[in-house]
Amino acid sequence: MAHRQGGMQLDSLSPQQLQGLSEQLESDVQQLTESLANLQKAVGRYHTSGRALEGMTLESEGKEMLVPLTSSLYVPGVLGDTSKVLLDVGTGYFLEKSPEDGVDYCKRKVQLVRDNMEKLIEVISEKRKQSTQVQQVFTQKMQMMEQAQAKAAEIGA
Repeated sequence: MAHRQGGMQLDSLSPQQLQGLSEQLESDVQQLTESLANLQKAVGRYHTSGRALEGMTLESEGKEMLVPLTSSLYVPGVLGDTSKVLLDVGTGYFLEKSPEDGVDYCKRKVQLVRDNMEKLIEVISEKRKQSTQVQQVFTQKMQMMEQAQAKAAEIGA
C-alpha cells in the first residue's frame, strides 16, 4: 500500500520524518483554523457596519447620539449630513459614498470573505486528511518495528 502525500511516498519516510510531517500538518491546521476564525469575525464586523448604515438612513440631521471612541468609551455627538458616509477600505484609504452604496459595499465584502472562508475550509479539510494518512502510516511502521523486535527476541531467546 503506497501512500502519497503531496507527491511524497509516505512509506519511504522514517518514523521520525513521519512524526515531523504530522506535527507540521497539525500546526498548519491550527494556523488555518485561526485564520478562519478571523475571517468569521470580519464577516460579523461587515454585517454590523451594514446594519448601522441601514439604520442611519432613517435618522435625521441634528439628532443627538453617542459616538464610540473605543469599544467601551462613548462621547456625545450630533448627527451631521446623512447623505454621505466615509468607508474605511484599508491602509488609510477612505471612500465617500451614499449610505446605500455603503450597504452594498458591506454586502459585497461579506460575500467575498465567505467565499474565502469556503476555500479555507476545503484546505483545512485536505490538511486534516493528509494528517490522518501520515498518522496511519506512522502507526503501521511502528507496529511493523514492534513485530520485528518481537521476532528478534524470539530467535535470540
